[in-house]
Amino acid sequence: MLSVQTDSGISIFEGLQIQNLWEAAKSLGFPSALWRLPHTNEIKLLISVRDDIRKCTPELEKTSPGFIISRFHWESDEEVLFLEGDIILTFGEDERVTDIANKLGEEHIEVRKLVQLAESTANEQYVADQPPFLAVPDSGNSNARERFERTVEMAVAAIRENRFKKVVLSRTKDLTYTEAFQPAKAFNQLAKVYPHAFISLVSIPEENELWLGASPEVLVEQTSDGTFKTMSLAGTQSARDTQGELIPRYDIKWGEKEIEEQALVSRYIIECFKKIRLREYTETGPKSVLAGNLYHLRSIFEVDTVALHFPELASVMLKLLHPTSAVCGVPKAPSLDFIDKVEGYNRSFYSGFLGPAKVGGDTHLFVNLRTVRFKDGKATFFAGAGITEDSVPAREWEETELKCDTLLKVIAPSF
Repeated sequence: MLSVQTDSGISIFEGLQIQNLWEAAKSLGFPSALWRLPHTNEIKLLISVRDDIRKCTPELEKTSPGFIISRFHWESDEEVLFLEGDIILTFGEDERVTDIANKLGEEHIEVRKLVQLAESTANEQYVADQPPFLAVPDSGNSNARERFERTVEMAVAAIRENRFKKVVLSRTKDLTYTEAFQPAKAFNQLAKVYPHAFISLVSIPEENELWLGASPEVLVEQTSDGTFKTMSLAGTQSARDTQGELIPRYDIKWGEKEIEEQALVSRYIIECFKKIRLREYTETGPKSVLAGNLYHLRSIFEVDTVALHFPELASVMLKLLHPTSAVCGVPKAPSLDFIDKVEGYNRSFYSGFLGPAKVGGDTHLFVNLRTVRFKDGKATFFAGAGITEDSVPAREWEETELKCDTLLKVIAPSF
């Protein structure tokens, strides 16, 4: 990235902390995104210095640098939200600014407002624990288990009637939070605890929402050297034993239900390749991988788009893959119809996709899993489970609880 600096040679962003810049952007109503890619130390903060979020069709090979976020219900000809990369700051391990891309220049009036507000709040003292940033559970959760287990029973019955082979059912868990909640601090906590995941925090002012997540699942990835990747990630079990100790990966045993669930997702990806007559791919896996407090089975698919003269592959596969069988089901149409009829709520951006596009020449879009929405004093946690003919309702409930705990145990350890 090209750094834009003042005449003194020192950028006006020098010395400002992530927390202060994030809060300043939020106060000014600028759409913003914080993220950290898996197995890296760099944190990036993108600020779109405008009043609203642009919408565009995701032609990934043509887009300008920015951040994409899409709802679960997205058709291939529909637009997605696109946060324009007006300012993209890169922070190192010590949270100091190491690189700046500022398309507007430092004399731009809105950029000056942002920096001045961040500087004015830099000396404010935040109180992390008084009051707790997440308070008592919302009373709406009282009958959640009974409702969810009933939908699992309905799904198993539908599978046995051959309406579909697999469906992914999800649920929510609501808590309240107070003004003491610090989103950027929660982001940093997740980034430290889950180095293997895509950690993100997105502010959508026009929806009055914040979305915080730790996703383990790549949807599509296209690097500047032309390497395309996607993955199948399914099958779930706890990563810890009854004493709370981490189970070594080589001791993990998978049952028939989990193996078949993961195989369905892999076959779905291969069918998408077949639709575009693509045979030149490599498949690695399945392997057991750690994702927070859970183990999953994962296979990685990789394509050299330069050798195939296929630069638009990521855009093509995005339209074919979403929603994947890991968040929807197999076959797609009947399982999606079942979800719409029985889940009883709007998934919104949960199980959609999000991530940076063309930032540094690379695009990394992830399935929006292990996520929580903050809106109007309510924190809504989302979790789902893949239902097959062998599913046991009580176990599927426990799986969703474990997935909610991925975030809860880090940002709200008292629950």
